[in-house]
Amino acid sequence: MGILGSLKSQELSTIAKQKPFRFDGNLEFRSMFYHASGIANRMEPLNYLISGSPTISLYGWSIPFSFTLSKKQSSFQQPFNQFGLSPTYKWVTLHAGYRNVTFSPYTLAGHTILGGGVELNPGKLRFGLMYGRLNRATVIDTASMSLVPYSFTRKGLAVKLGYGTSANFFDLNLLHAKDDSSSVADLIPNAVRKVTPAANTVLGYGTRFTLFKQLYIESDGAVSLLTRDINSTLSLDSISDKTLRKLGRLLDINGTSEWFLAFNAGIGYQAKNYGLKVNYRRVEPGFTSMGAYYFTNDVENLTIMPNYSHPSGRFRLNGSLGIEQDNVRLQKEATSKRVIGTAMVTAELTKQLGIDLNFSNFSNNQKPNTLRFADSLKIVQTTRTLGIMPRFTISSPKRVQMILLSINFNSMNDYNSYFDANNSPSRDINSGQYLLNYTLSLPLEKLSFNASLSYTNLKSTGNKNSYRGVSGGATYLMANNKLSAGTNLSYLKGNSNGAKSDIFNGSLNLSYAINKLQSIRAMVYFTNNNPGSAVTGVNPSFSETRGEIAYQLNFGL
Repeated sequence: MGILGSLKSQELSTIAKQKPFRFDGNLEFRSMFYHASGIANRMEPLNYLISGSPTISLYGWSIPFSFTLSKKQSSFQQPFNQFGLSPTYKWVTLHAGYRNVTFSPYTLAGHTILGGGVELNPGKLRFGLMYGRLNRATVIDTASMSLVPYSFTRKGLAVKLGYGTSANFFDLNLLHAKDDSSSVADLIPNAVRKVTPAANTVLGYGTRFTLFKQLYIESDGAVSLLTRDINSTLSLDSISDKTLRKLGRLLDINGTSEWFLAFNAGIGYQAKNYGLKVNYRRVEPGFTSMGAYYFTNDVENLTIMPNYSHPSGRFRLNGSLGIEQDNVRLQKEATSKRVIGTAMVTAELTKQLGIDLNFSNFSNNQKPNTLRFADSLKIVQTTRTLGIMPRFTISSPKRVQMILLSINFNSMNDYNSYFDANNSPSRDINSGQYLLNYTLSLPLEKLSFNASLSYTNLKSTGNKNSYRGVSGGATYLMANNKLSAGTNLSYLKGNSNGAKSDIFNGSLNLSYAINKLQSIRAMVYFTNNNPGSAVTGVNPSFSETRGEIAYQLNFGL
């Protein structure tokens, strides 16, 4: 499948004001050089690249192109092998071609569809209809000429009917999709057929109500009926599900059919400076909608999300605390439960001093159900992250200085009692990251500097790694902001269980704007990598130098 091309919704009532034709884009010439010492060259010593990205616009609709010419190859791309448009006139929107439309999270939810449709929103009426191809039949890998996991041509119909506004509405949604079993019948031998043509019908709803301007209730739900093989000879008499037997009188289903539920609901209160939301979600294992690419299913969670902002704006808090588990239908040998908590605090202590705090906790506890399994396979873990970021700023018209300290702690603790009882090595992992950064900006001189110190350590059983680094750089604008120059230098020293290594990087950048349409730039990068005793005899020390000179032309007609 190629790159998706898209023409955005065009308001037809203003089309007379649009410019009929426009041609713009850019053209770039780049000359590159490369040199390596200590290792074989990983790039061409000398190379060139000519690239462009012209765009044609017709009455506000854009059609981009791109091309590339280099020393060894050339290419031309017109990425609109998937083409679509959605013109709009007042409350009517038409869809044609390749479109990504969402009616609800459980029915048609952003799946690319080749076809047509309409959305009507006169007043409070909410109506939508889409019909077309969801999947194209794929059979042969043209590179290897071998059979690959194939798919049938799949077509679908999606309908939305509702009433209300964005703050208060109720929608009913329907999706029906079905594979065309004849789309690959002549190409796949019966002996290797492993993919069966399927069908899917999903009926869902979506709603949101706002009460007293601050209290709101929202919910989405759906029931999905999936037939895994529409050509199966298994009858409904072979299954015990009474609901399916009753549906068999109305729908074309068989013994490979199953139905699944998905539901989420939330209630929230949002005042001027504080709010609270409680949300519940349950998606049964196997829930499928052919109008969506992926679902996280077999999950059930309850989440509480508070937020607070001080009237002065100097203190803000956002957090969430939730309990999540899988094995919704108790079909697995074990149930995994997780406690998920996050908190983000921002405080402006004074005009110069502020601090950001971030905390997250993810705990996982796997417990057996009716079947027992080995204690060594249990998962009882907690992962915690704590970030502390104080900052100090001194600002004046002539000088702006900022000192930033960033401290992050990460830990993964394994509480499986099996390993403690058997004196097995701990599986705990702990790490810390520390960064001290200083920036100085001189607006009148159009000059800025930055410098930083960093330290990282990681500890686990039998391993101890640490890295220390220092970096610095500067940027300078001159010649009425047309010419800019910048440089950065960094040095990183590592220690892995006593084995040492170091890396040095340097760069220099120059750019000059000739006029509004033309600019040139030059860049040089240097790296010296010394693995040291960490990998003696495996990877040697080496250095690399890369650079380029580029000219860019922007145009518009």
